[in-house]
Amino acid sequence: MQANIDSKARRRKEAVKNAVSSSLMQLAAGALLLWFRSRLEPSRPLAVLLLAVALLDFGILIPIWISLKIRLKEIQGGEEDAAAQY
Repeated sequence: MQANIDSKARRRKEAVKNAVSSSLMQLAAGALLLWFRSRLEPSRPLAVLLLAVALLDFGILIPIWISLKIRLKEIQGGEEDAAAQY
């Protein structure tokens, strides 16, 4: 039973670590795109494209954290452990 608890704790820790690292990478990419955009004239088509892609990068943060919430519920519910028995 203790091994099962340790396994759940390890999987929860990994899930949170992966969500945080993905979020940091998305934030860094969005910030870099906005920095590149600041070097251009705002009316240029490339500046508009960079803004759109940066907003997409920032928008990806919401699904990352929703997925983390779902993953943590799966781990807590033991769905993965039940499936491993088959």
